[in-house]
Amino acid sequence: MNTVGGRSLVFALLIILMTVTSGIAVANPASAADGDAVYRVAVQQNGTDEEQNETTPHRNPDNYSEDGDLNSVEGWLSDHLSTQLGESAIQLSEGEYELASDYVGEEYRERLGQYVDVAGETDGESQDDEFEEAGEKQSRLSDTVQEYRETKDEYEAAREAGDEERARERARELETLANEIESLGGSVRESYDKIENQTNADLSEADTAIENVTETIQTEQAAVREQAFEETELTLTPERETISFLEPLVATGELRTADGTPIANEEIRLDVGNHTKWVTTDSAGAFTLEYRPTDEQLSTDELAVQYVPKTQSVYLGDEANVSVSIEQAEPTVSLNEVSREVSYNDEAAVAGELAVDGTPVDGVTLAVVLDGEQIGTATVTDGEFSGTGTVPASIPDGEAELGIRLPFDDQALAATTNTTTVTVRETESNLSIEGESTGSQEITVSGTLSTVGSDGVAGEIIQLRVDGTSVSTVTTGEGGSFGETVSVPDSVSEEDMTVTAVYDGSGSNLASATAETVIVIGETGTQLPTSVWLAGGFLVLIIAGLGLWWYRRSAVETPSGGPADDQQSTLDGTTAAEKSSDPSSDTVTPLLERAHEQLTSGQPDDAARTSYAAVRQALEARIDKQGALTHWEFYRTYRSEDAPDAELLHDITQGYEHAAFGRNSVSTDEASGILERARRLCGVDEATSDGAPADD
Repeated sequence: MNTVGGRSLVFALLIILMTVTSGIAVANPASAADGDAVYRVAVQQNGTDEEQNETTPHRNPDNYSEDGDLNSVEGWLSDHLSTQLGESAIQLSEGEYELASDYVGEEYRERLGQYVDVAGETDGESQDDEFEEAGEKQSRLSDTVQEYRETKDEYEAAREAGDEERARERARELETLANEIESLGGSVRESYDKIENQTNADLSEADTAIENVTETIQTEQAAVREQAFEETELTLTPERETISFLEPLVATGELRTADGTPIANEEIRLDVGNHTKWVTTDSAGAFTLEYRPTDEQLSTDELAVQYVPKTQSVYLGDEANVSVSIEQAEPTVSLNEVSREVSYNDEAAVAGELAVDGTPVDGVTLAVVLDGEQIGTATVTDGEFSGTGTVPASIPDGEAELGIRLPFDDQALAATTNTTTVTVRETESNLSIEGESTGSQEITVSGTLSTVGSDGVAGEIIQLRVDGTSVSTVTTGEGGSFGETVSVPDSVSEEDMTVTAVYDGSGSNLASATAETVIVIGETGTQLPTSVWLAGGFLVLIIAGLGLWWYRRSAVETPSGGPADDQQSTLDGTTAAEKSSDPSSDTVTPLLERAHEQLTSGQPDDAARTSYAAVRQALEARIDKQGALTHWEFYRTYRSEDAPDAELLHDITQGYEHAAFGRNSVSTDEASGILERARRLCGVDEATSDGAPADD
């Protein structure tokens, strides 16, 4: 046999063998259970050197059941979340806003979800609320600081161009952003304190970073404020302290600049709580304010009145406080228009008036209610309102009370309600179901509850029965979908069983519905027939025999000096000397080829994990720190050495973690992107890693 031809034949046979064994591994459910043992951070090859470099993987918290293990996993997740917060804060202080957001982004939320699950099974006190609050606020802080920086650049550019109007607009925006940054920075640092008090975390470096960021912004904004605005002083003198809706606050006031100059003959905006009043100053900067309290708590003893300048104004805002004592008033609400007949998903409409002894109420929000349940809102403007609410399935069909409610409690206006009787019609429902056997005694069932013209009905209870025996109840989720894995009752002896989903419609305005499907016990979606297993076994034996035959034949045909010659050609066209200096030729390229095969055969998770294993093999020699590193420890070590391609490794590491520990599988596109980045990082071109020599 021609040597090149023999090699090509064996190479093709090996590809077939890999494909067959890959398919068998996927088809065999038992093999999937060892996924963590097969796909480690580094794939074991064939020697002790590889074993020394193999990274011990973190266990998936979802797979833990023992109390001791759960406590360890909870501690690891807590440390990991704290580390992410710290890294985010440091990146923020260095101006790396995208990285700062990434550290408290999707991967952080996934780990937080795992932490919540694990902490719920342990005896210790969970800090999930603190971690969630810290992550959310820190993400908002990163975005706000980045927005401040971008707006500051626009402000500086407008000043240089002499565009005072645009510069003042941007300065006004900067003032709002700076106040928000100061508030968020303080909240984040408070969350740090709570986490440190309840865990072993040390967030002192992160706390300092956040403090420096907020102080820097405040210092810069003080300079902007001095450049762009003139400070003002607002004063108010009330006629009386005790006020109510019928006896409003009446106060005389003045608005002047910091040096005492009146802001004369201008219409100015005054914000009192959530309400806005417009007044006009006279030539001395004086005005009169009248304000009727509505939603303020009766315990309020001071009202804050804030002067809010117009966007183009050269003035800076100011605030004054007025001492008050609030008495409650009784409003009345009337209904002028109401829908008389409604059904599921309809818009129920209401309209009417709200007043206190004939004085119209303004600027409060009412609740649209049906059968006591809030289904929408309506805003009152000058005593009038109109609003709608969507009819939910939870309202029983028949007669119900539709109307409006002022949902106040111990506030300046007392709570009040007005309703009228309407008819709720029943709506036909559609129920679908499908399922498959996942083993000898388990089945997986899924389906959807919907109505004609709707995307699905959420929050409804579905009963599942197997051959007439009730086995479980599930609640429909978003889009009306439901799913459950249930055990087959011992009473079911037939191989064919009827699985029924029942929606009885009680307590709702949807009609009852039933759907059923037949499932064969023991027939799983991935199980292969015995004949396929036998054929696979014979194929493996045949390929092994052909491989042995070619090896012996090529050994006879090879010149005596060939095997010892450092320049002997290899299957991929390189020499042995070349392979010894190129790690990718021995371990990396085969891993990338394997990842490509997994991707094309519909195994994106496996492809992502194998791509990461190739990257670890290729990069481990480039870093000083050796030993068993987690995937994120390896990334941070590699990045600390100023590697120019650290961003590629970050994306690959994130994808690996999603594939290895995520609740959902990675998409084919995501796995393809991970493989492409791995090729670039390993310096292996696509043609070579797809299994064909780059230069044939």
